[in-house]
Amino acid sequence: MKFFAAAAALCTLVAAAPLAPWEVMAPPPDGTQFYQLQTKSATAAVSGQWVALKTGSTTYSLAAQQAAATKFFVNKYAPTSTFAVHNADDTRQLALQGPNGVLLSLVDATNPTTDSIPKGTLMEWATFTMDNNVLFVKDGSTLANRTFVAVKGSGSDYGIALYDGKYSVNERAYLPPNDSQGASTTASTITPVTINIVKA
Repeated sequence: MKFFAAAAALCTLVAAAPLAPWEVMAPPPDGTQFYQLQTKSATAAVSGQWVALKTGSTTYSLAAQQAAATKFFVNKYAPTSTFAVHNADDTRQLALQGPNGVLLSLVDATNPTTDSIPKGTLMEWATFTMDNNVLFVKDGSTLANRTFVAVKGSGSDYGIALYDGKYSVNERAYLPPNDSQGASTTASTITPVTINIVKA
């Protein structure tokens, strides 16, 4: 497993790029278990929503109807007990990407490698966990308060991102203040969510 490391405030965010430790199988064989991802939140507007990929987009967003939800399958990387989460076939993976460690958007990446990470961007994949049917990340970060969040877009649209949790985020839309202590800031309105894994 290769690693790409980037400093993020007081922690190190490690992005993994496994060299396909599983057998190539695009598309997956008959009988493969598929999953969909559904949000849970104390904020009604983003609770019970489904993770979906709009046509022509590479960034996942929330959809109200399960029929719009993307179907995923997983491959486990035994040395780290983490999962690659694939969309449609094993060339496409869920990844987390952003210009810094504050908000890493959930994106669709095709054959990601450390060489294909856009300049000035942090990116990681195959670092997901599925404990108790909840999606999360195990990437070596020491930040204890990270959480997935719904990120308010235009109109009623929401994206999904991993927030570094450097500020205490309540269950309402939240805009962290700017400060000179190296604490995280973001210009996006975010709402914490849990992402549940549902068998499709």
